[in-house]
Amino acid sequence: MKKPYNEEKTGLRIELKITSIFFIALIISKEIFSQIPINGFCQYKSYKVDSGFKSLFALNFNNDFYTDLVLFNPDSKKIEAIAGEKNGGYSKPISYSVPYEITNIHNLIERNKIIKKYAFVSRQKMRAGIYAFTSSGRPYLSSSIKFKSYPGNISTADINKNGKDEFLISGSAFDGLSLVYQTSSGLKEKKIISNISFSNAIFTDLSNDNYPDIAAFNVLNNSLIFFYNDGTGQFRKVRSIKFDQPIHLLYSTDLNLDSYNDLIFSEGKSIKIIYGDSASSYSITNKINTKYKPDQIITGDFNRDGKMDIAYSNSESGTLSIFFGKDTYSFYPEIIYSKKDGIQNIIPYYSKFLNGIAAINFNGYVFTVTNLPPFLDNANISLGGQPSALSFFDDGNNGIFDICYIDNFTHSLDLIVRNISGIPNTFYSYPVNENHSQIIVDNTLPRIKTFFCYSYGKRLIDILKVDFAQNKIERNAVYAPGAIEDLKIKHSNNNFSNIYLTYSDGKNVGLCLMEYRDYKYSVSNYPVNTVAYCSNILKSNEIGMTYWSKENNYEKLTKIILSGGTTSSNLIYNSKIDSVNSIFSFTGDLFNNDNDATISLLQTNNNKYLTITNDKKTFIIKHAEIPNYLTFTNPNQLFFGEIRPNGLKKLYVYFPNKKFISTIDFINKGRDIIIPKLINVEDIDSFFIKKMSSRNYHLVYTNKSNGCITIKQL
Repeated sequence: MKKPYNEEKTGLRIELKITSIFFIALIISKEIFSQIPINGFCQYKSYKVDSGFKSLFALNFNNDFYTDLVLFNPDSKKIEAIAGEKNGGYSKPISYSVPYEITNIHNLIERNKIIKKYAFVSRQKMRAGIYAFTSSGRPYLSSSIKFKSYPGNISTADINKNGKDEFLISGSAFDGLSLVYQTSSGLKEKKIISNISFSNAIFTDLSNDNYPDIAAFNVLNNSLIFFYNDGTGQFRKVRSIKFDQPIHLLYSTDLNLDSYNDLIFSEGKSIKIIYGDSASSYSITNKINTKYKPDQIITGDFNRDGKMDIAYSNSESGTLSIFFGKDTYSFYPEIIYSKKDGIQNIIPYYSKFLNGIAAINFNGYVFTVTNLPPFLDNANISLGGQPSALSFFDDGNNGIFDICYIDNFTHSLDLIVRNISGIPNTFYSYPVNENHSQIIVDNTLPRIKTFFCYSYGKRLIDILKVDFAQNKIERNAVYAPGAIEDLKIKHSNNNFSNIYLTYSDGKNVGLCLMEYRDYKYSVSNYPVNTVAYCSNILKSNEIGMTYWSKENNYEKLTKIILSGGTTSSNLIYNSKIDSVNSIFSFTGDLFNNDNDATISLLQTNNNKYLTITNDKKTFIIKHAEIPNYLTFTNPNQLFFGEIRPNGLKKLYVYFPNKKFISTIDFINKGRDIIIPKLINVEDIDSFFIKKMSSRNYHLVYTNKSNGCITIKQL
């Protein structure tokens, strides 16, 4: 579609012939694939804060319906408080100083189940204490206690049922385990065990007697130690579980919802679960392999399907991943939800009408992933590490358009199927051989969709035929004879799609037909034996191609048609234009008359020329009538489609320097153009325009700056 000018001069002696007819048998891989119920859990929002904060904590300092956040850095005596607002938004951050650095912080639950104060540890100052917050988010120190070693972790629970939470203090540089009691005279420490280092320790009911026990990891011998509570707050060691390597991120929750507490932790690149049971045997275990080493682990029913899910983050890769619960002891495959450089901390997030995950990165952004409400006309969807090439399909052919894209981070084709309310409902992901820049979809059959993934300038075409009804996928890959310049498909009677493409071998261009029959592709290759470039497929009535060539400073546009086994060529444009350095062209039904037309932009050092060619005429628009910003450098700048029901299809162009999308409207029967602005937008990688709700058309694009898919109402 775009070719820098080649200064070599050549005659226009055209030889078009079939040099080869051969067959490519389909080596089809048929697989069952996972359809993961995300149930709308994909809404992404981000907020700018000061950089340098590593952790965040959810609380409600102003006692309203919305979750507030406190940001802190364990190495700094500074926090930022941001108040939650309607629709998941946040107020402007307010900075405060604190007496002691916060390493970890935890809720303190009072007798009436209200949370007004928060227990913390400060590793640098070897302290634990209590912070409270005013309605504006200003912290103040209620009380504190100093240790003789360095605390790293804190857990809180009412161990003796007196209505006041106690603190459990641990850490790899802390002496043993300490209990901290709240008394009328201040905080008091009591040692459970000394002269041993526990990297982490938590309160959890291990013995099923409704009293908090302790699970603690001994870093010296890589063992998980159980301490039982006798009901009065006295603890004794009862059990030890040995591991081959250190574990991290010890966490307790009822993951399989059987009313018994389970233990969750990480070990290398895996998440391990030890399930509680009625006999307190902790004999059932599960290991979930992860793509990255978990730095943080949280749980929750994020997709609201009644099953508990696991999310984890990895700071080195900057990824947030989720395993959605499948049944009692199993999970769906890992979904990388987001990739943000410098991600530091994730927490469960709950606010009015919203639940999900909040995260912070070191570069100064807080972002949330929550449930997407129905009928939302403007949204960001976070599903993938680096969404790039983007297109649409319609599972069921019900008029509710679904989204497909290439994730350049996971090297996969990802599909998002929406339900009748327009909410992303189900997620699918399939590996591809390359990070392609284009996707074309055969939407003909209601429940079977074929996805053709390719890149301009490369040869490989990944073909994925997805049967949504049978929950199966067929994979195949074919190669073009040269670097692909243009590609189109056409559904055939055997429920496969034929592929028509033009290609370049670095000097010449050619036309290639891949027609599917008898379980294989019949490939016909038609090279053009002349120096040519910037070729496009014609397929509205008959199959053919257009291409540009040059002779003695004359730029020539030629059309070739294949019909009944014979070929015909026609020189449709010939003009002397000096010093052309690039040509970009696009072919489609530009005039909505069921005939292909070609629009080409020719650029010299000082001028631009726009040619519009159809079956009958060729029009040229000279530099003086072309806006300076009208420049095509990337096929992803273009989309051809309608903007209203039963409306005319138009060519839409994204101008990255101007940060807007315009239409190219042809007037005076194609002799002139106007380029009205449609919408302001920036950081587009790939886009399409489609009716994504019952009411409105939308711009859907991959947002490079946020690493998400953005939907905007037009």
